[in-house]
Amino acid sequence: MKTCYFCHGKVAPGRIDYMAKRTGKYTLIRNLKADVCDQCGEFFMDPEASRLIDAALHAASASGEHISVPVVHCA
Repeated sequence: MKTCYFCHGKVAPGRIDYMAKRTGKYTLIRNLKADVCDQCGEFFMDPEASRLIDAALHAASASGEHISVPVVHCA
């Protein structure tokens, strides 16, 4: 893909941080390969990225690295 579906900007290979939720828990997957629009930032993943996400979610409970994130509720 060379053009963004949304804004028609230029899309090129890049890296993203991706947040996924499974069974009520969030996992941050860093440095995931994706095609990224240089204009709007939209990203597009291939099937290999999906497999990497599934593997990361499966292994997340064994990870030793954790971060704290403040939670803010909107009324």
